[in-house]
Amino acid sequence: LKKTWCNTWTFTINSGRRAKILARKGVGYWKQRKIDKALAKLGAHTFEALEQGQDNPLTAPEVNVAIQKAKDLKFEKEKNDMAIQAIRDKIQASCEVATPDKPGAMEENPEVPG
Repeated sequence: LKKTWCNTWTFTINSGRRAKILARKGVGYWKQRKIDKALAKLGAHTFEALEQGQDNPLTAPEVNVAIQKAKDLKFEKEKNDMAIQAIRDKIQASCEVATPDKPGAMEENPEVPG
């Protein structure tokens, strides 16, 4: 009975982790759209600076702001991707059975909440 409870508990926890992954994936897609919009604005600001006759459009203040915003959005998306990978690693570790080859796997059943 304890083994059944342990398997059910692990399945429940991993289902919750998978739901977190789905939520973070949705956030990742939303951030990618924001990145695409920021890059489009960057292109528009660069074109405007060129039309105004600037030799180097990257020195224009609005272009620098657009570049920084795009970099910040990409950094946030990378953090989200790293969090997704960490959750996947937790799921993988919870499904491994301890062997002499993989001593880092779960060696005992997790404690039954009570």
